[in-house]
Amino acid sequence: MKHVVVFAHPRSGSFIRQAAGAYVDELEQCGHEVVVRDLYDMGFNPVLSAEEMSGKAPLPEDVQREQKFVRDAHAITFLFPIWWASMPAMLKGYVDRVFSYGFAWEMRGETIEGKLRGRKGMIVTSSAAPMSYLEATGELRAFAVTQDFAIMDVCGIHVVEHLHFDDLGSQTTAERIDEDIHRIRKAAREHF
Repeated sequence: MKHVVVFAHPRSGSFIRQAAGAYVDELEQCGHEVVVRDLYDMGFNPVLSAEEMSGKAPLPEDVQREQKFVRDAHAITFLFPIWWASMPAMLKGYVDRVFSYGFAWEMRGETIEGKLRGRKGMIVTSSAAPMSYLEATGELRAFAVTQDFAIMDVCGIHVVEHLHFDDLGSQTTAERIDEDIHRIRKAAREHF
């Protein structure tokens, strides 16, 4: 199975980078082909220009390349921290530019047709906020609506799991990180 794994975190020692490394390693150990898109290391340009949005100009080379990775993949995984109740701007720009109208979705009368049907999706997120806070404020539900439904499902991608790791910060122990990484590896094995 071919995977494209897209992650966004600027710090080299971040939990998300560790999670991405473990996830990719587990997929490869299971015999899967994996393409990794580290948006910060790539220097991906997240800015959607008016010209690009118009659909009248040729697609920029970077978008064409990313769309080919997505088109060729059987599974798409996003890994990112939750900042201000959303994904980092770098990843939001990636979604805006790569999962564009006509490529990933389009309108059919009054309904939306996802053009990436048949693909599996996985989302791995992290936050410093504890789960109790996320549930009480409605943020956890908001994540599911904006990420699982409004991005993945709208594009026709079936989300097999959205793993969220909460309460991560300076108080987080090495044992806790190991447990979380174990959960990520287990999810990779179970779903793919």
